[in-house]
Amino acid sequence: METNRRNFLKGATGAALLAVLIPTSATLVSFKQKSKKMSKNTLHVVAIAETSADKAEELKSVCLGLIEPTRKENGCISYELYQDTVNPGKFTFIENWESKAHLDVHLKTPHMAKAGAAFGKIVTKELLVMTLNQLA
Repeated sequence: METNRRNFLKGATGAALLAVLIPTSATLVSFKQKSKKMSKNTLHVVAIAETSADKAEELKSVCLGLIEPTRKENGCISYELYQDTVNPGKFTFIENWESKAHLDVHLKTPHMAKAGAAFGKIVTKELLVMTLNQLA
């Protein structure tokens, strides 16, 4: 379904209704990753990998294989993976690291080296990686 103003408003109305139904004291908790505190020095990373539709499941498997070992790494605050709802071959990692030094160590781990080799055979577009500092 194409996202346009009407569809957005329908979704926004549904979200508003959900917000009314959930008490303000409710907390959403993920048991997959322990909550860690971010600071102003936290390094935020967005990485996007994309492949063709026929290789989407293969790329998804490689990406999912990074989740558990990365979340156990020293300095990893959060490490999440998303799949595009329109293009199933497009995957986005949203990461938070205590520092650039922690990210640098992460990039040299065996599981990243293995994934990097697989990405080279699967991805159809250049891997997009953005490192961001929060301003506000």
